[in-house]
Amino acid sequence: MRKPLIGALALGAALPLIAAAPAEAAPAVRFSFVQYDAKGKDTPKNVNGEYLVITNHGRKAVSLAGWTIGHTRQLRDSKYTFYFPARNFSVKPKGRVVMRMGEGRKTRTTAYQGMRRHLWPNVKGAAYLFDRSNTRIDACVWNSRKGSTKC
Repeated sequence: MRKPLIGALALGAALPLIAAAPAEAAPAVRFSFVQYDAKGKDTPKNVNGEYLVITNHGRKAVSLAGWTIGHTRQLRDSKYTFYFPARNFSVKPKGRVVMRMGEGRKTRTTAYQGMRRHLWPNVKGAAYLFDRSNTRIDACVWNSRKGSTKC
């Protein structure tokens, strides 16, 4: 009679582990900061003052080739779409990359969009990160005149 009771106790102790669904894991690559309002007056000279920082919280490098950033929840609805360089652009484990809105020369950690005017809303807006299959990976939303936000 003891053996079935011990088996029942063991099964009872294991049930909560089996029944508990794993929490949905946060994506390894996600926004960490957005400077949506460049310091000073918005002019063509300070467009690079608007930028987004993407951080890789994972253990493997992630290629951002084909990844995009949009203004809306679904990429097809975004008026503006920002593209990462097609080749040789990845974010290292525990590393970060910056996407600047203005002009400049691409480096290993900074991409430029070549815009000549400011596009991010200065008070209320959002940025959405999409992978190469246009699956939304992350979002950073703001509603403040502060000019920047941690995501």
